[in-house]
Amino acid sequence: MQKNYKELAEIFEKYEIQGTTEQMIEDLEQDYKEMPPEVELNKAAMLLTVLGQGEYDYENMTWTPYANGVYTFDVEFFNVEKMYTDFLTGVSSLDKEELDFKNIQEDTSQVNWEEGTGTGKRTVTFEWQNRQFTLEAEGVDDWFDVSVANELNKIIKEYGDEKQLFFTSDGYQEGIVFYRDKEWAEGFQLETGLELVEFN
Repeated sequence: MQKNYKELAEIFEKYEIQGTTEQMIEDLEQDYKEMPPEVELNKAAMLLTVLGQGEYDYENMTWTPYANGVYTFDVEFFNVEKMYTDFLTGVSSLDKEELDFKNIQEDTSQVNWEEGTGTGKRTVTFEWQNRQFTLEAEGVDDWFDVSVANELNKIIKEYGDEKQLFFTSDGYQEGIVFYRDKEWAEGFQLETGLELVEFN
């Protein structure tokens, strides 16, 4: 039996994931009631998706992450030309002091935009912990290459301190990211029923 959104919000608060409002809970419960019975939705993942999606400015094609303990993104990315820049910015919002990625540069010069396929390699470089890192991605239209998330987690585990990235999903197209220690992840999984993984 799934917990309701109010119960989940209380659990999230305990695990330092903030931002839930009464209006948000009402809207999500209403949406859930209107879903066809054959659609399987995980309420915990749905609430996290809303909490971690950040602020979109469609006029200026910009996106600003929230800083409330969770970062979520659609794996079919909003801003395809800056998808890995946005990903690093989103991860950085999980702890701006510890994950202070600087000088993020995305190179899409090898991507084939002409046929609208977005195929080809792209790289994103950034500075962190007085080192420079490069992540390589395989382009497939506007789809996110999850190997980038895995490589970033390897870097964080090697050069960071105790904490790491944990990933989960809504079962569809939403990637959900946390930056925590293993003890936090174990407790969170137990109370929410969501499976957190280190690598996708």
